[in-house]
Amino acid sequence: MAANVCFSRLDVFFLLVPFIGAGAVDVFWKNCSHLTLESPVLRLGNPFSATCRLNSEDCVFDHKINAINIVWRMNEEEVSGSQYRALSERVSTLIIPHFNLVRGNLTCYIWHNESLQLLQRAEVRAGFPPERPRLSYCISSWTSFLSQSIVCNWDSGPETYLETNFTLHISETVGNCTVRYLDPKNCTTSGTKNSCLVLVSNLASYHDIWVTATNELGTETSSHICLDGMLIVKFKAPQIITVKQDTPRNDCLLGQWEMPFEMVNHSEAAFEIQYKAHDEDKWTQVPLAVINSTFFRLCNLLPYTEYQLKIRCKQKTETSPWSEWSNENTGITSECAPSQKLQIWRRIEAPDSNGTRRVRLMWKPLERNVAKGKILGYRINLPVPEAEVYNTSDLECSFRLPDGNYRIQVAAYNSVGESPEALIIIPSSNELEFPPLSHVVASSNGNSSLLIQWEPPGMTVTGFVLEWCAVSEDVACNITWQNVPANDTRAVVQDNIEPMRLYNILLYPLFDGLPGIPASTQAYSKEGAPQCGPTIRLTQIWKTKVQLEWDELPIDDRNGFIRNYTLLYKNKNGKLHSVVVNGSEHSYVLAGLSANTEYNVNIVVSTDGGSTTGSNLAIATKTLDDGEIEVFVSVIFLFSLLMALISIAGCIYQRRRIKKHFWPSIPDPTNSTLANWIPKQLWEDVKEFQEEPSSKTPIQVVPCGGLVKANISGTNYYWIQERKNGHCPKTRTSSLNEANSSSTQSLQDFTSWQNESDPQESFQNIYIALEYNKLTVNEYRKQRNPTFAVVPADSSQSLLVCLSQIIPSEEKNMLPIFHTIPDNHLGKTVHKSNSTTSERELLQGFPLLMNLNIH
Repeated sequence: MAANVCFSRLDVFFLLVPFIGAGAVDVFWKNCSHLTLESPVLRLGNPFSATCRLNSEDCVFDHKINAINIVWRMNEEEVSGSQYRALSERVSTLIIPHFNLVRGNLTCYIWHNESLQLLQRAEVRAGFPPERPRLSYCISSWTSFLSQSIVCNWDSGPETYLETNFTLHISETVGNCTVRYLDPKNCTTSGTKNSCLVLVSNLASYHDIWVTATNELGTETSSHICLDGMLIVKFKAPQIITVKQDTPRNDCLLGQWEMPFEMVNHSEAAFEIQYKAHDEDKWTQVPLAVINSTFFRLCNLLPYTEYQLKIRCKQKTETSPWSEWSNENTGITSECAPSQKLQIWRRIEAPDSNGTRRVRLMWKPLERNVAKGKILGYRINLPVPEAEVYNTSDLECSFRLPDGNYRIQVAAYNSVGESPEALIIIPSSNELEFPPLSHVVASSNGNSSLLIQWEPPGMTVTGFVLEWCAVSEDVACNITWQNVPANDTRAVVQDNIEPMRLYNILLYPLFDGLPGIPASTQAYSKEGAPQCGPTIRLTQIWKTKVQLEWDELPIDDRNGFIRNYTLLYKNKNGKLHSVVVNGSEHSYVLAGLSANTEYNVNIVVSTDGGSTTGSNLAIATKTLDDGEIEVFVSVIFLFSLLMALISIAGCIYQRRRIKKHFWPSIPDPTNSTLANWIPKQLWEDVKEFQEEPSSKTPIQVVPCGGLVKANISGTNYYWIQERKNGHCPKTRTSSLNEANSSSTQSLQDFTSWQNESDPQESFQNIYIALEYNKLTVNEYRKQRNPTFAVVPADSSQSLLVCLSQIIPSEEKNMLPIFHTIPDNHLGKTVHKSNSTTSERELLQGFPLLMNLNIH
């Protein structure tokens, strides 16, 4: 089955696009369309129209290709749809009512297969036609007879935004530009250049000159001017050869110059001169009248002043241009006597022990315009009896004068003459002083100047003297001063003023030349941050506050007025706190701190120009203040004392209970049944002892186990003898030294004896007797060492040491420790013990005696 398919040329072309490339598509659309502009260049702001047409003659379009699908763009921005429309299926037109672009790139596209296809593009330019140019001036140049030219400048008018060319036309004529005898010569420039040069053959003739301006929107021609070529010649710059003093006059200079070769006659030329003093920047320009073709004179200058000069010239016509300035040359005017008196001031010290005062005179150097020459020195006239005259080249002079009133004259002199004399009055030390000014204020007037202001005084003054110097701890005050007119209430000082330096300022009112008491103030021209911060010290510390102090900064380190100090402090875990202290204070009590806490403290010093941080200090507060420690100790002491008193009172009140608890009662052995028991052998030995003792009763040693009794001063003593190893000492009597009957004597030492019957036997006997007379039980308890009596030990027999307690018969019932033998038992019969009973067995009923046995 066959199908009939028809394709247009355009369809076939697009089917072949993948094979022939996309560039061929652009070529196709360009060949199948045409863009027509009403005008490619138009006046800015005028209407603009264009037409984009599809060429149906060369290309076959299907029904999908239509002019309604054409889109317009200007500089790649789509034009509003209201400004273009389709006139037919193949034509679209664009109309812009006001074209305000200087340059535009216009394009038309068509929508096809959902994309824009470029049809055509064109450039559109807009601007203004040139305005009529105006010739400004023309200058002819005559470098040689064969090289003559005219250069003209013109005003091209406002900007056209289009390329505009200017052509200068010059035609040589006969007479006053009535007949041209040569064709015009011209030169052309673009709009950026407004001058042009044309070569001419004869400057001596008249020249008809005009300018034309041309661009794509039109042509304009300037007015014609007729000029004599010789009257518009620009001379070359003249030359100054020398400049010297004009001897007859000290305010003039005489110069020698050289005329340019184009100038035929100097009398037909005009001249101007510029001059300035060597130390000035501004030139002064005045007309110059030359003397002749060789010399010129410049007057009304300052004497003894160095000047720089230069001159120029031109024809004496309005159209003639000025030549360039000549080379500079220098000259110095002559001297004359100074025309102004000196400004003078003085400093007076207090009289010394001899009544003389040191006077220091100071004066200002004369300005150049009044010095009028080189100042060779200064002459000082002192009205002392000798009428002394001093000469110096310095600006000050010091001398000593007796106390009194003096009028001193000072004058400056040069090689020509002397200045008027300046008068200064030196008052006596006891002369009445005038009152000072009431109020003086100094403030900054820039980095290197100060503004001084004051209130007018209540009295008539003839002037003021301002005196100032930099204050320093290292350098002496170097005084600077200046005079101020009487009507002024303010002054600006600039000499020797530096930023961040403190200045002491004194203002003296003058009353007929006599100074009053000065008013003073201090100021900085500019303040800055202090060079360093102060060092902070701890002077006293409490529990919740500390006292800090710091030294005042040296004047040279302040760089401004100290306004305040800021103390910054914080503990390890707390936030930063600050306290601001007045700049006049140098100590502060920092309160509100925590007890027993460490703090870090910093200090910051501030002026109006900035702040500087000082030292850092670590401090720790106390746990208690000094007074609190004494109170605490006193309270503890009083409490302890009170408790002690309470304890003592309690002990006294409860003594029986305490005694019972700590010292329980011990049963009295005398109340025991053992107190009435006596061994049989002991009883028999006591029975044998019947005699009554006298004041000096000898002690007889009875057989072992017996009882010894003695009467000493009416007191009966008993002691017990113990047997050692079953042997008894040999019975022997001896006299016992008479004991002291005093009840206070408690211990007696008795001498020893030797057995004379047996001298080869060595023995030693020690007798110790303890008298118990009125001895109480409590006293016995205080007796730590019991008192014993030791009877002789016979060396021929076994050693017998007999141990006994000397017991007064009157006190036997008061010694419960020992078992005494009552007197009523003496003579009574007791049971005899077994002869074989040992001493140890005899003492078994006496525990204390067993413990007191000594070997």
